[in-house]
Amino acid sequence: MVHLLLLFVAGALALAPFAAVGARPESFDVSVYSVDLDADPAVRWRHVLDDFLDGPRGVSPFQQTYSAWLQGLACLFPAEFGTTASATASGTRLLAALDAGHPELAAELRTLSSALLQRQPSEAAFQAPLLAAAASIYVFANIAPRNTSDAPPPHGSACTSIVAVGPDGHVLHGRSLDFEPRDPIAASAVEVQFLSAGKVAYSCLHPLVSPTGLQWFTCLRPGAFSLSVNARSLGPKNEHNTTFDGLLARLGSGEQLLLGEVAAKAMAESDYGAALASLASLPVVSSNYFIVAGAGLGQGAIVTRFGNNSADADLWAVGSGASDGQPSWLRVQTNVDHWQTFASGAYATHRRQHAIDLLTASAASRNGSFVTDGDLWSAYLTDEALDTQSFTHRRAPEDTGVILRPTTIATLIMSPWASSAHPNLSRSLLNVSVWKTSPRILPPSASTKGVGAESRAEAVVI
Repeated sequence: MVHLLLLFVAGALALAPFAAVGARPESFDVSVYSVDLDADPAVRWRHVLDDFLDGPRGVSPFQQTYSAWLQGLACLFPAEFGTTASATASGTRLLAALDAGHPELAAELRTLSSALLQRQPSEAAFQAPLLAAAASIYVFANIAPRNTSDAPPPHGSACTSIVAVGPDGHVLHGRSLDFEPRDPIAASAVEVQFLSAGKVAYSCLHPLVSPTGLQWFTCLRPGAFSLSVNARSLGPKNEHNTTFDGLLARLGSGEQLLLGEVAAKAMAESDYGAALASLASLPVVSSNYFIVAGAGLGQGAIVTRFGNNSADADLWAVGSGASDGQPSWLRVQTNVDHWQTFASGAYATHRRQHAIDLLTASAASRNGSFVTDGDLWSAYLTDEALDTQSFTHRRAPEDTGVILRPTTIATLIMSPWASSAHPNLSRSLLNVSVWKTSPRILPPSASTKGVGAESRAEAVVI
């Protein structure tokens, strides 16, 4: 691909906001737990599950989430998951593959199943085969048959991760975690501080409905680096049209890692460079985007990993000349490859472009090439749709440009260089808001009408 170094002419951006920032929605009090990575995988989560499941939220978030995910699988794969009997049979085959290739994940799934069944024995979705199938929905959704490699997903993910240079040259890391069903997943979200050799190695936002190997990692290793994972559901070298049997063979071999397993290995590294190398090189089952910020000046990058048995990786660093329409101090990742232009009208490009516009406007307002954590929060709390007539390539309802969306579970701003582990394991290490209710997309106001492609920053090739 050809990369152009772009300068942004941001006068129009500085004069007019692209969307309003709504009032911050009400958020949950997020419980903080510790999990010992040196303990047996079959037991390391028991105290967390016992405490959470016997608390006020109980099993309801799990029942609602798994039922919805199983319904989704039935639509995507009617032959394998269309009935309870076929779904159970397929889930049993999946568990056997995980036992062979990913035994820690299989053990964790069975522990979760046992804890849930202890409290609600009659719930079919809590049986280990069905639970394993439900929790693997992203892996299955990415192999769902589609006509072309660039057809948008039927229910688009909407995570937005940003790494951007801050006032002192260190890189800030923003993240909105989006998935569905939003409300029950949010209700299951906790912070987990993972211990190694008795000390906090890293801390993660962890919706308990997903076991570690299938988790959407949003983690901070204090004083070292931070990581978020976004879905990649389209683009070249994806795993679309892989058969169910073909996927089970890959899983059973153990030669390729699931997204949470790759992320966990990266989080076990001691520094940014080693983590980045792991994310770019470890073999993966599914396409993903890994977004990383380091504790050193200017350390930030997006790693695009390809599926379909590809070992390739695209590493797009803060400060590199490969701008792809973004200033060198900023990297915004949604759910589309960074080399897909806004003009292409590709899925998720409007949300990406809107974040770029908001942050470049903030930087231009102070005549700088940096943003503050307040700028990031303002961008992430943007809940007002852009004018319907502004963009010729819009594809409703995804391409509203809104970042705080009805699918947004949580919003975080991470600063790896400014963080340190604390001896009190109940003290949060994450600057996170987990939203209690689904955010609403507001209609365009007068301030956003007519603010479109003709008045956004123009790219100048030099």
